[in-house]
Amino acid sequence: MVQTKVKNKEEARAILEEEARRLTEERYRYYEPSGKGEEFIDAVASGDNFIVLYSAANGVGKTATCSNILAHFFWNTGENDYFNGKLFKEFPFSKRGRIISTPTNIEKNVIPEMKFWFPKNRYKTSKGNKKFESIWKTDSGWDFDIMTYEQSVEEFEGVTLGWAWFDEPPPEAIFNATVARMRRGGIIFIGATPLAGSAYMYDKFAKGKIDIEVKSEQTGALMRHERKIAYIEADIESACREHGCRGHLKHADIMNIIAEYSEDEKQARIYGKFQHLVGMIFKNFDRNVHVIEPFNIDLRNFAVYEFLDPHPRNPDACMWVAVDKNNIKYVIDEMFVKVNGEEELASKIKNKATQYRIIQRMCDPSAFVPNQHSEDGKTLAMKLSDYGLTYLEATKARAMSDRRITSALNYTQINGYMLKAPEVYIFSTCERTIFEIEHYRWQEYTGKNADLHSPKGVPVDKDDHMVENLGRALYNEISFVPYVKHTYRGVGQELDPYN
Repeated sequence: MVQTKVKNKEEARAILEEEARRLTEERYRYYEPSGKGEEFIDAVASGDNFIVLYSAANGVGKTATCSNILAHFFWNTGENDYFNGKLFKEFPFSKRGRIISTPTNIEKNVIPEMKFWFPKNRYKTSKGNKKFESIWKTDSGWDFDIMTYEQSVEEFEGVTLGWAWFDEPPPEAIFNATVARMRRGGIIFIGATPLAGSAYMYDKFAKGKIDIEVKSEQTGALMRHERKIAYIEADIESACREHGCRGHLKHADIMNIIAEYSEDEKQARIYGKFQHLVGMIFKNFDRNVHVIEPFNIDLRNFAVYEFLDPHPRNPDACMWVAVDKNNIKYVIDEMFVKVNGEEELASKIKNKATQYRIIQRMCDPSAFVPNQHSEDGKTLAMKLSDYGLTYLEATKARAMSDRRITSALNYTQINGYMLKAPEVYIFSTCERTIFEIEHYRWQEYTGKNADLHSPKGVPVDKDDHMVENLGRALYNEISFVPYVKHTYRGVGQELDPYN
């Protein structure tokens, strides 16, 4: 609070009364976020992001933080140092916004939290055609409506918005419809405990700020665009008085809560991580460790192996894995395409492979089974051989291959120091491989009788083609093969015997 010199008792009394009024009627002025909450506020207000996800555990204070973001948009006095970001000083978008959540969460959490922090008598509300106060207008020129995830997607169309707040994970169709409402620019922020059903959000946010290619409808040219997103995770300890920064929960109470959660719930409710990752087979995979930017794969220092997993109905999956002199493996390239016949498949593979020193090619055993519907009776392997691509039959030892991937991904890192590096890395351009590793999971029983069964111990047979290729590469213990110079009839021309 601002300290001022007072002239008399009446003035002192007036100052104390004003301070007391503000503490009860303008609580937002004195809100102090946790350390993670401050990080979230800064990401929203920086002006650098279009979408900000605050993936946080239960009890961290997501709704309170989002309510105070709105309060400082609407009535910022500049006195609270935690709310001095760019957008709090000048909001360049439409001041019309929207809050979206479940009906229960809106009535039990969102509306009561806003009323607790918002200044009294500076806004008006009405129910419209809802059971709750769905239309809000402030005396500062801002207004917003509140909608629920139970409403049809069509109801989210039409209006132009400058901001939106999702409280808890939205259905994908509603999220996409809201994104389209920001056609004149805006900010979307999401405070969520990522329970079951929010896996699509992981796919949207885990990649971070990467460049994407957008095709121009007018010229057909590909344009580069950087996704403007921020992703903040907060575990329950970030709200701890003893271990967090400006926390509000007692550690003993946190431990009592943790003790009652199931293993499936702990991922989201305690750590703020996406619950669909609970069933991941490769839990030791970490984008920050295993995904690297591409570098030059030259002929001399890298031996490359090719793995093909063909499918009659699904896209064909081909992977190229390089091995260096230390036998470190790198997934350097991939192809996941639907083709029209063996000739097109062979052509696409050759276009990729010519830049590498291919040591060996391996293919799924199905490629070596004669096709009874083919007039010539040839196998796929035979037909590809006719186009100059000779493959060896790969293993079907799936369980052993998966264990080998887990082993290769293992690493030991303490305080930022890599004591034991992983055996395999993946180029960031191999998006299909990364996607499959992050979605490859165990089959689970579902429904009300799920608790009556033991875990199946069998992977979901879906989105696993690149995983199968990688497993075969590691199971076969591919290794570095030295580059050998050859001369042609004594002329001295170097030939590469592997291409």
